[in-house]
Amino acid sequence: MKKGLRFILLGIEGIITVILTVALVHAINSSLQQGSWSMTRAYLLPSLVHLWVTMGVATLLCFFYRANIGAEAAVLPLLFLMVSLGNVKILPLYHSVTAIAVLSPYVVAIIYHFSLLYTSLLFLSSAIFQQAINPTKLGQYSFLGASIALFISLLAPVSINHPSFLWEVSVTNPLFSAVCILINLLAIFTFISTIIEEQFSRQGLLRPIAFILLIAGNAMVTMSQKAFFNVAGLLLYVAGATMLIMVTRTLHVWT
Repeated sequence: MKKGLRFILLGIEGIITVILTVALVHAINSSLQQGSWSMTRAYLLPSLVHLWVTMGVATLLCFFYRANIGAEAAVLPLLFLMVSLGNVKILPLYHSVTAIAVLSPYVVAIIYHFSLLYTSLLFLSSAIFQQAINPTKLGQYSFLGASIALFISLLAPVSINHPSFLWEVSVTNPLFSAVCILINLLAIFTFISTIIEEQFSRQGLLRPIAFILLIAGNAMVTMSQKAFFNVAGLLLYVAGATMLIMVTRTLHVWT
């Protein structure tokens, strides 16, 4: 991915992060005034931490994660942009707490479904392109993945009247949920096979583990509305992000 495009994607992610941060902080303040600390702890704070951890990692890796460290480096700016976009899931809760509607529930649901599915596909591509596959095809894969994710998201049934929409956007269609989970599992298994093929070398071990933690953590934070899974997923996500940054430092690509 060209340097200019990396900065454009980082800039878009920054705008999304600022907009969602304003909404989250406003919602947190309103919920605390209403005495709803449990709501803040269960939904708003995990999303805020998840959002800014993603922005911080994306910023560092945009500058310092070079293509020669792995073919997946080219897709990381787009991947973290989609991860950040997934936090639009809190907008229904923002509306419930503040009575301010930013977007219609259906539009929010479409954006959420698209970001969830496309993020899963990008994680899978990060795993696949660590194997002996031509990395020059990664751009074509990313475009095709975006088209498929958008098409499926528009077709997937969405029940915006589901009780879960009072808190966050959720996947109300079991088939769509199963597809996303399956893609994430395929990505994890592919990374595991990479570890085995690398014969447990330090680089071959730590980087796939970092991605496995990111995949599992992000799926738990993004797809679950249970406080336990949100917190556990956030811990896994932060651990994976930290490990990825430290592996990058170890390989002397920081300037």
